[in-house]
Amino acid sequence: MIIDADGHLFETEEIFEKYMEPPLRNYRPRLLADEEGANFWVVDGATRYKRPSVVGAGNPGSAAPPGKKLAAARRASAGSQTLANVKERLQDLDKEGIDIQYLYPSFLLHINSWRDGVLGNGVCRAYNSWLAKVCAEAPDRLKGVGLVCLRDGEGAAREVKRIKELGLGAVMINGTVGPNRLDHPEHEPFFAEANRLNVPIAVHFSLEFPAVSELFPHFFPNRVLAGIFPIMAGFTSVMCTGLMDRYPNLRFAFLEGGCTWVAAYLERMDDHFENPRYNARQVISRPPSEYFNSGRIFFGCEGNEGVLARVVQELGEDKLMFSSDYPHADRTEGTAALLQEREDVTTSVKRNVLEENARRFYGL
Repeated sequence: MIIDADGHLFETEEIFEKYMEPPLRNYRPRLLADEEGANFWVVDGATRYKRPSVVGAGNPGSAAPPGKKLAAARRASAGSQTLANVKERLQDLDKEGIDIQYLYPSFLLHINSWRDGVLGNGVCRAYNSWLAKVCAEAPDRLKGVGLVCLRDGEGAAREVKRIKELGLGAVMINGTVGPNRLDHPEHEPFFAEANRLNVPIAVHFSLEFPAVSELFPHFFPNRVLAGIFPIMAGFTSVMCTGLMDRYPNLRFAFLEGGCTWVAAYLERMDDHFENPRYNARQVISRPPSEYFNSGRIFFGCEGNEGVLARVVQELGEDKLMFSSDYPHADRTEGTAALLQEREDVTTSVKRNVLEENARRFYGL
């Protein structure tokens, strides 16, 4: 069996029109389109998808439902991309050789950066209700991952309880919450409730990182740097601030940030822990590598990563989960098959990466 630990969908206006509660519905996210047919989202009177001011700054609307400009690049039907047609999504999964897919958003990947946490959690409630209903059309193959907005920590705690009740498989957050770190005191109600309910937490890629996300005018260096920094910040919060001591039931996955950097960064953590100048034992009780090897830490990877075999040697074969990134336009198609055909990776590694590790993280 092949489990895709990190697939995606593109949200539609209908989700928020139908499922947002009346007091907040007037402030729901809305779509606009430019003359080239690219769609882009506007929420709370603002959008990050502005027309590029310099060549290469990025395409507007890249996290929106398919418009003329991006539809072909995604290599998937509109019904499959948005889950408006579950049958078409299942047909695409069959082509990719994927048996079960865990579903993450696209536009709402950045929801923890929103300034208005009450509005953010109102949007999350609508999305979670819709997602649970869609996944119920194919419960053996489609698994939803719920959303919360940590800008409203108390609201996030209430919503993670509802995520559990809806039967969604995990909850997604980002590595930073606006200008704040994950272990900020305002987020403690969320972590306490997720710990009580034993809900796994997926720390997913987001381009929103204070000071860094707008550092470069060109999309290429900005995408390289801002894409990895929030994941590293989230990993640091989890490993170096006592979160894993305070909440022993929590499991964390770090998705779409790659895994080749992890061994070097973990070595740096351990080195600093052992140095008495840094007083690490004031915040954590054990070396970071012990938390890392506790069975509670996971990372996403793609099947075509050239150094995968070396990374497994460094990290162990019990931490990496296959991730397709379907249907985003920058993914490589057929990566599950590519992993299965590799000769530099053992059968045991393939089984763990393609299935068993996802089962352990998601509790499937």
